[in-house]
Amino acid sequence: SQEIDRRLEKKLKITQKESRKSKSPPKVPLVIQDETLPAGPPPQIRILKRPTSNGVLSTPLSATRPALPVKSLAQREAEYAEARKRILGSASPEEEQDKPILDR
Repeated sequence: SQEIDRRLEKKLKITQKESRKSKSPPKVPLVIQDETLPAGPPPQIRILKRPTSNGVLSTPLSATRPALPVKSLAQREAEYAEARKRILGSASPEEEQDKPILDR
């Protein structure tokens, strides 16, 4: 029984020491500025201008792109049908709708 008491006391002391250590704030290096020494120079901020070409400010990207030709509805439908035929094997979506779905 005395042996058990000693072991319990020993464990209690160890847990108390650990709890004291965990309660203390973490050690972080603290830098203290000496007021007798001059502070470093303040950071310099400079605003730079974008380079100009021929004395004119650069134009936005949308103005430098060539305008795409406007396609008619018939041209767009023809291109769509061609792409659909190439990918799915059918030229018109109506063919797909007419077929009954047998997979269900």
